[in-house]
Amino acid sequence: MNYSGNRNAIGSLFNNFFSGGAAAAGGGGALQNAQMAQSAASDQNQADTTYAQINSEVKKSFAQRNQIEEETRTKVTEMFRESTLNRTKAVSKISDSWVQTIQQA
Repeated sequence: MNYSGNRNAIGSLFNNFFSGGAAAAGGGGALQNAQMAQSAASDQNQADTTYAQINSEVKKSFAQRNQIEEETRTKVTEMFRESTLNRTKAVSKISDSWVQTIQQA
C-alpha cells in the first residue's frame, strides 16, 4: 500500500490553508482574511466590554470603600464625643459630692 499520494495531497491542502495558498485556489484568501478581521474585531469588542465591566466594578468598590470609611469616621467621632460627655458627667458628679461633703463638715 502506498500512502505517499494521500500524504502529499493532505500536505498540499494544509500548506494552502495556512500559507495563504487558498487565494490561488479560487479567491478563498480574501474570505479568510475577512473572517480573521471579523474575528479580531469581535475579540476587541469582547475585550472592551470586559474592560468596561472591570472598570465599573473598580469604581463601585472604591465608592463602597469610601462610604464605609466615612461611616466609620462618623461612628468613631460619635463614640469619642459620647465618651467625653460621660467622663465630664462622672467628674461633675464626683466634684458635686466633694462639695457636699465639704459643706456638711
